[in-house]
Amino acid sequence: MNQELAELFRDRLAEAGGQAELADSHEAALALVREWAGDRPALVDDHPDLKGLTVAGERPHDPWDAEVGVTGVLGAAADTGTLALGPAPGRPRGTAVLPGTHLAVVPLSRLHADYAALIAALGRLAPMPSGFQLVTGPSRSGDIESAMIQGMHGPRAVRVAVYPDA
Repeated sequence: MNQELAELFRDRLAEAGGQAELADSHEAALALVREWAGDRPALVDDHPDLKGLTVAGERPHDPWDAEVGVTGVLGAAADTGTLALGPAPGRPRGTAVLPGTHLAVVPLSRLHADYAALIAALGRLAPMPSGFQLVTGPSRSGDIESAMIQGMHGPRAVRVAVYPDA
């Protein structure tokens, strides 16, 4: 694992109010996600990086009732702690924004040194998703009386497991 890059991502995500842990393997990353999700109602994307993941919480009939959303990523930027997500069949946008907690797994091969490299990599995707979500920590908004509120328009917590995949 490129330890320095993974540590930079962890530190920058922490500065944005999120948390990241460095796992030793894909299986260890999924174990972290399983632990973090607990038995809360969860949405889990149909993503190759989540293959084999089972969580104790049931999938709610109404996505608005989910407390946890679990996603894979298209990429991530270490210098900002940013995750890049894109909708696809089985991977709706709401998984990362409706629940109060967003959990993600990031393979080191998709962790880019900086935001510019992430954007360049996204530009090379084929097929291109219909849109992108760029997530840097928990949702924050200062819309109301200029008071900063966490979790107003998205999750209050973001936790990420970074793992080596090569």
